[in-house]
Formats: sequence, C-alpha cells, structure tokens
Amino acid sequence: MKLLKVTKSGALHFELSDGRIGVSYESGYVRVNTKSKNMYHGKKTMYQINKMTKVKTPDYYKGVIGTNYFYKRELITDQRDRINLLFRFNNNNCI
Repeated sequence: MKLLKVTKSGALHFELSDGRIGVSYESGYVRVNTKSKNMYHGKKTMYQINKMTKVKTPDYYKGVIGTNYFYKRELITDQRDRINLLFRFNNNNCI
C-alpha cells in the first residue's frame, strides 16, 4: 500500500496491492474502488468499507417505512484508525 496523493480537503489516496485505489476522507468515510468498470457508464465506482450498524426506528416511523430498523455507517473520526481500516482491508482482500 503506497500513498499516491493528498487532496486540498485532506483526503488521502492510497494504491492497494492489487492496483485498486483506497481513499480515507476527513468526513470519516473510507472507500475503495472496484476492480472492473461499471457496465452502464464505463467508470470504476467507489464503495464504502465502514462498518454498518443496525439502528431501531422510532415508533412514529413504523407505519411509514414498514420496518423496525435501518442501517447506518459508523464514521471513524481518527485518521490513524481510517488508515488502519484500509490497511486491514488491503491485507484481507488484495492479495
């Protein structure tokens, strides 16, 4: 994993072992692009690798959306933790 660039907003772009790009954003999200291009627009898309948690909906929403829960991404506030998440992803998935 090697650092490619740092943007003006503070996002760190890394090249992973298999050639994909991983990005750590200041907002708390970590994203990785896909290996192949999208069949509709021909570009590689990014997806989030942050952990998802199940959140129970309040009682007044139960009739509106029909379910008792929804999923929410956990934001990682510390830059070191975001880079560690990207490093673990690289070790587990990019060999």
